[in-house]
Amino acid sequence: MDAARDMATFQVLARTGTISAAAHELGVAPSAVSRRLKALEARLGIELVRRSTRAMVLTPAGEAYLARSKDLLKSIDALEEEMRDESLGVAGPIRMAAPLSFGLCALPDPLDAFLKAHPAISLEMDLRDDQVDLVREGFDLALRIGELPPSTLIAKKLTSIPFAVGASPEFLEKHGPIEKPEQLDGLPGLVYANALRGDVLNWTNEDGSEGRAQLTRTLVANNGDILAALAAKGHGIYAAPRFILAGQLNRGELLPVLPDVGWPETALHAVWPPTDHLPARVRALIDSLAAHFSGLPRR
Repeated sequence: MDAARDMATFQVLARTGTISAAAHELGVAPSAVSRRLKALEARLGIELVRRSTRAMVLTPAGEAYLARSKDLLKSIDALEEEMRDESLGVAGPIRMAAPLSFGLCALPDPLDAFLKAHPAISLEMDLRDDQVDLVREGFDLALRIGELPPSTLIAKKLTSIPFAVGASPEFLEKHGPIEKPEQLDGLPGLVYANALRGDVLNWTNEDGSEGRAQLTRTLVANNGDILAALAAKGHGIYAAPRFILAGQLNRGELLPVLPDVGWPETALHAVWPPTDHLPARVRALIDSLAAHFSGLPRR
């Protein structure tokens, strides 16, 4: 009797809703899933699902079995991770997701140091600007920039990231001089699609009061690099984490707009699924990234 395997199969079946979908995800024939379900119900002496031609619906007993088996499988996974940590230490695979632009410009150095320090680690990176579902897609952790929405994920702040506001020399010649942040209100702006309000600029005045200006959207994109490149060609104001604008600012393709204004900072977090035991290899990577970013200058 393989109770853990039965539980895992039932978890997939409950999530996918059909025997054929569960079989596809598990890589087995539908008849194998059906036989395992029937054997499980026979062994427990109770019906776990109600079958129909289109889907399967959990019975109250099925709902209870689903919840309890999920907890038990988490405990089994945690126990196995503890045993692996004792025998292997910082070794094994890690799947990590991170924002594309940030990953390209900010992660090579800390990951190089981490992998050299832990050669038994196998790291798989997924760089994209949309937020992955860590549990469903099987990631160990993700790096996220900005305000975190409510969730069950565990989060650790790694560092603060300063914002900058930039525009091309040609744009500032046409619309300038810009001497106060209030003058930005209504100007053409480039907006990052994944930001909650990328067209709104907030700042803190010297007296502690808050200011706000709203740009007129001229271009929206889900990648910061293309927005910075088009801002450098004169298409509008662009406000973003400073690392996005750094190349154009350093080359003079963008000029900082009101750099002495108290533009807001955002945060870089590491997030991971709730667990009773975070694997040593994942904890080591989080700690390594935290040490690296905490030692960098803020500007």
